[in-house]
Amino acid sequence: MVVLSKQEKRELSDHLAGHLPKIRKILGVTQAEFGELCGFSRTRVSQIENGAIKMTWSQCTSILFICTLNRTTSEYLFVNGIYTVRALQFFQSKDENMPPELDIMVRSEIMERALYANSGR
Repeated sequence: MVVLSKQEKRELSDHLAGHLPKIRKILGVTQAEFGELCGFSRTRVSQIENGAIKMTWSQCTSILFICTLNRTTSEYLFVNGIYTVRALQFFQSKDENMPPELDIMVRSEIMERALYANSGR
């Protein structure tokens, strides 16, 4: 399984930090709303965006989680090279010789079953 070094995690976090204002714009949220989504304060979001502090790995993964669940921001991560092959292999628990899955979809019948079960019918 691919393991990211501390340096690779730092580079990914730093790269992502530079894109936070654009990601927030895509999501249409304020710093406070984005912080609420990710589990930290508006002040922390501002400090990261302004380069006053470095984003932690935990903060990075929280942001990646939120972004991955939104199609537009997920595509933004790929297009802007935030998700590297190694990062995807790491998050998908792949070996280095196994390519990452780039189009992860839930089968329609599973989605329909889940939606029906959660509709209270």
